Amino acid sequence: MSEGDRNVTEIVKGECELSFAPTEFVECIDQSDGCGAKLLLTIVSDKFDKVPLIQRHRKVQKTLKDAGFGMDQVHAITIRAWTVEQYKKKQNA
Repeated sequence: MSEGDRNVTEIVKGECELSFAPTEFVECIDQSDGCGAKLLLTIVSDKFDKVPLIQRHRKVQKTLKDAGFGMDQVHAITIRAWTVEQYKKKQNA
C-alpha cells in the first residue's frame, strides 16, 4: 500500500467516525490491486438503527462525496453499515 493509499483509508475512516458518531467500530481497508482505491468499509453505529440498508449506503456515499472522495479517487467500495446489535450478532456467528 502506498503512502497516498494509506492516507485515503485514514481520511475515509475519520470522516465516517465523525459523521456516524458515536461509533462502536470503524474500519477502512485498502483492497486495491494497483488500479486505484478499492475499499472495504465497515461502520458500526446505532445511527443506522431502523434505517433501511439502501439508505445506510446512501448516507455513507454522501459522507464520502462531501469529503471529496468521488469516483476519481475511490473506484470501488464495499460498504458494511451495521448497528451495534447486528455487529455483535455477526461476531458471535
